[in-house]
Amino acid sequence: MLTELFSEFIDIYPGEKNSVKESTDKSYAHLRSTKILTEELPLLLQQQSGLSSDQYSFRGSVGKGYMTEVPNLCILDTDITNSPEKGYYLVYLFDPRMTKFYLCLSLGWTQFEKTYGARMGRKIILKNQYGLRNQFDTSTSFSATELGLLAERTRTKGYIYGTVFHKVYFIDEMPDDQMLLDDLQKMVALYQMMKLEIGADIVHKTVPTENDFQQEIQTATPVQLPDGPIPRPPLQPRAPSKWKRDAGISSDALVRAQYKCEINPSHETFTSQKNKHPFVEAHHFLPMANQDNFINSLDVVENIIALCPTCHRAFHHGENDYKKELIHRFYEERILGLQRRGINISEEALLNIYLKQDDIME
Repeated sequence: MLTELFSEFIDIYPGEKNSVKESTDKSYAHLRSTKILTEELPLLLQQQSGLSSDQYSFRGSVGKGYMTEVPNLCILDTDITNSPEKGYYLVYLFDPRMTKFYLCLSLGWTQFEKTYGARMGRKIILKNQYGLRNQFDTSTSFSATELGLLAERTRTKGYIYGTVFHKVYFIDEMPDDQMLLDDLQKMVALYQMMKLEIGADIVHKTVPTENDFQQEIQTATPVQLPDGPIPRPPLQPRAPSKWKRDAGISSDALVRAQYKCEINPSHETFTSQKNKHPFVEAHHFLPMANQDNFINSLDVVENIIALCPTCHRAFHHGENDYKKELIHRFYEERILGLQRRGINISEEALLNIYLKQDDIME
């Protein structure tokens, strides 16, 4: 029934929108598409998802004053926000071409625009978007790439700025009801995890980014660990899936590498303003997001590779064949050191960690 309602809305909305645009009567509350998105879908989603109507508000919208280019259906945790203009929320967004729609976890753009102005607000919301993507790893479920929404109006661009994670559904490959509900439950779990970690006020919160951590490393005092396995750090009570990295341990890895790129020591980089050494970054070979699967700490120098900024990006964004070369090379170099730390993983399993993100790209 969910799939049928989504499909019916997508099928009839463009025609009804055009009919209103061409008519002298600009009212649209009586239209079938309006009824589906503002009444039937919100009610059915609430009932089938089992989300409490006391905690969550389901609100569909086809626009105010005119039928919008991006119809939406918001799911708001009322502890966080009662409006998509504030806080952060879940939302189904329909692409203007009606070829796809998205399930998103989004920050409200209007609050940043009103608080800081359009230019600075865009800078801050994008920084928080980037920080949240780094802080809450969802590579097995949702995409952290830029939302592929056709953006012509300011509000639409606000959706692009504010969307942290999303999943896309193409109209010619419509999911069944169970997939829609499973994805919604996963996104709700992520929503609640963010709520525990950052609270309700996102507009005045600075979310640490990967760049902040790399900058912290440059001046951190190197920390030398004792030999052997290191017990993993305790779970953070407010964010149990997030494992903190010690900048001092990463700093020690850079010192041991003599501030040279370990892929190729001849790679030139700029001089760090903070420590006057060549600027290199610390990369956890076995990502910290996988700490849940290991009883011993992954935040050890044997698991940290010093890389120039370009090579660091290659590990994350390079072509798969090049990633495979890097992983094979460093696996052979590092596996004995990892094993001495009580960290055991096959090369195939490590490769799968790096390549699994390709399964969720649009």
